[in-house]
Amino acid sequence: MVHPFLVILLSGLLAQSIAPEKPRPLTASSSHLLQVPPFSATGVIQCDRDFNTYYHVFNGSYRQTAILSFSLSGEKSTLYKLPDDIVDEMSFIDFSVSPDGVLKVLAGDKDYHPIVFGFSGDGRMISQAKLDVPAKIVGEHFSVFLNGTILFYGYYGREAAKDLAGKRYLALFKPSGTLIKQIDKAGLGEMNPGEQATHLPEGGAAIGADGNVYVLSSDKVLVVSPSGQIQRRIPFTKPGPEFSSLSVQYSEGLLAISFAKAEGKKLEFRYLVINASDGEKFGLYEPSEETGNNNVCFSRHDGFLFSTVKNDRINFVTAPLR
Repeated sequence: MVHPFLVILLSGLLAQSIAPEKPRPLTASSSHLLQVPPFSATGVIQCDRDFNTYYHVFNGSYRQTAILSFSLSGEKSTLYKLPDDIVDEMSFIDFSVSPDGVLKVLAGDKDYHPIVFGFSGDGRMISQAKLDVPAKIVGEHFSVFLNGTILFYGYYGREAAKDLAGKRYLALFKPSGTLIKQIDKAGLGEMNPGEQATHLPEGGAAIGADGNVYVLSSDKVLVVSPSGQIQRRIPFTKPGPEFSSLSVQYSEGLLAISFAKAEGKKLEFRYLVINASDGEKFGLYEPSEETGNNNVCFSRHDGFLFSTVKNDRINFVTAPLR
């Protein structure tokens, strides 16, 4: 006969093992309110390793699109304008910021053909590379390796043949825009069967200081080399089965993965921080009401930065790791 106390003890341990982990709260430590006239901010945000913050902004009156960056203190700002004779606010696609603050912007020209624009730190456009993609390809996202190699995500648009429409297009390009190789048939080189990456969400890849790109999958992060090969896979556990993976960010050997689930008309967010080398958990975090939810940047030393955009004002708060 099993002792009743042992039954109670085992029941308690089992309940603890299946209970969801309680995330650590993120508490705001500083707040800044910035104005960005005459441009309006969209809420698309990225940061470099010094926590300089980059926003996609546009001026609807003049059909101009640009990237606006701020230092953490808000004292310094730089405007990176795209040439309005080539692109307008409707043809912006994505932008990429390396850990050391090199900005690249992906946009479509008047015919929606994807072009990658490069900028200097003072806001000057210094490079322009038209990607060598088929005419029916519509750009969606991209990442730029530290050596300049471009990892481009797109799909075949409505005008494509019926057997191609909607199909994913993944390819590597030289900094000049010349095609290196198309890798969509193998799904980033060496994905497992069924891992064809039918959709890569906004912010679904992060540039690592180690020269690789970290691509988010549903339950793992794929470490992809500039040659397009997966070096390794970093598995992770979601905060719960109802959460969806949204984005991944890299900072000095740590990865921050954001998740969301629908609670009625609201979205509930969680942020998982793991080591980029072995996937060991650093911590699971939950934003507080004062920090906001989405539009988040991550820094190993400064923690999380949450941004709220309304009209021509940007309010952002920082929340350190605990």
